[in-house]
Amino acid sequence: MTSHFAFSQVGNLPKTEDFFIDKYEKISNEKDSEVKANLSLDYFETFKDFLSKNPKTFNYDFQKIKKESGLSVATSRDGKLRFYSWDTQMGGTMKNFAQIIQFQSNGKVVTISNNSDSDAYFVSKIFDVNLNNKKYYLIISNGIFSTKDVSQAIQAFRIENSELIDTDKIFKTKKETLNRIEFSFDFFSVVNRPERPLELITFDDKSNSIYIPFVNEKGEVTSKRLVYQKKGNYFEYKGIQ
Repeated sequence: MTSHFAFSQVGNLPKTEDFFIDKYEKISNEKDSEVKANLSLDYFETFKDFLSKNPKTFNYDFQKIKKESGLSVATSRDGKLRFYSWDTQMGGTMKNFAQIIQFQSNGKVVTISNNSDSDAYFVSKIFDVNLNNKKYYLIISNGIFSTKDVSQAIQAFRIENSELIDTDKIFKTKKETLNRIEFSFDFFSVVNRPERPLELITFDDKSNSIYIPFVNEKGEVTSKRLVYQKKGNYFEYKGIQ
């Protein structure tokens, strides 16, 4: 019934935003943990169903939900891949996040859930790069495990034949090749940085290099960076800068 209400408003997306903001507020206000869990799951399923049945949402900014409900929307530069993520409100100081992905393939918009440990991370940024004659999307995700213990990661995705592939190992360290690199750190070592979400992992188009902060033995983010530079079919580790 709630889904039908949402879908009936598709011609008026701002009105639909109000609908989802109200649903999210009910989760926030609910004290009973079992009821809260059901409301959170219903929000996820209804929002995913709405996105699936309304491909025009792929180009909508959802500014109101982002502002009032903390929805994170990260879209690739070429406009072909988008991640939605939000706090399910089912965690405490360790946050749980839901993730829904939309991508464009063969002229269609596909909507899927991200089942690969997505409940611990939200996506803040997407870089894209051509590698081995393929377009790769470098996804920046963030984990919040306590007020102090947090992490940031970079993972390679690509779109092929209406599927989203996240298993290609394009990062080459001294010992192995990986499809994902993650580092943990003390949030209070970067708490004074002005940007939110934190932009710790960066990508430079000119040098085709990925920069990952070097974290010391205390878990503090330092000014030094690990450099991975594009070479052949990989981003190879070049050292600390």
